[in-house]
Amino acid sequence: MREASAGLPLYRRIQNDLRARVARGDLAPGSQVETEQELMGRYGVSRATIRQALGGLIADGTLEVRRGLGTYVRARAVEHALGGFYTFSREIERQGMTPGTRALSVGVEAADERVAGALGVASGTPVVAIARLRLADDEPVVAETSWLPVARFPGLERFDFDRVRLYDTLASHYGVRPVRAHEAFEPVLLSAAEAELLDRRRGDPALRVERITFDAEGAILEFCRSIVRSDRYRYSVELREP
Repeated sequence: MREASAGLPLYRRIQNDLRARVARGDLAPGSQVETEQELMGRYGVSRATIRQALGGLIADGTLEVRRGLGTYVRARAVEHALGGFYTFSREIERQGMTPGTRALSVGVEAADERVAGALGVASGTPVVAIARLRLADDEPVVAETSWLPVARFPGLERFDFDRVRLYDTLASHYGVRPVRAHEAFEPVLLSAAEAELLDRRRGDPALRVERITFDAEGAILEFCRSIVRSDRYRYSVELREP
């Protein structure tokens, strides 16, 4: 550890050294930190000192604990400032990251009451359901399902959504451009299935986002329900005095 840290408590010196290793890239985002036993040997200190050092780095967001796996360098969170219409892919690109999509299932089904109510159609109306896993730099960030009315978008289920973007497809093949959306946010705990998709643990905190999307004429074209990893994706909003 550097001489500049001399005089600081041992746990602070260890924290400074671990932060420096993260900054240099010796410990890359998403990589696992040594075990407590290994850190005790590396720094020549007690387990209590190592736990105090790690606890501070976990509290400030430098590190994270993955239950049953160990301590990891926390990956950079996507900071999404709300205030205008957006798409996931373009927001990820704006952050300097590479977006990706993995189609989980695409098909036609009968709209249940919740989906039908959101789309403004009768229960049982045929809708295209598109379940996708959204990625940022190849890491799963959002699991989402979109529902769109078959009557307006016939054949939509035949597109390969691993390769094409939904909103681009609506514009290029159906002449429909999404321009406005209403979103509602709710904190939730991940189910076992959601946790498996997002590489998290069952019961980890997440955010459920429900979006109703409109075209330029004000007609509803999509209902989307997303489960967002709260450790990797953050929403913010700027408030101004009226």
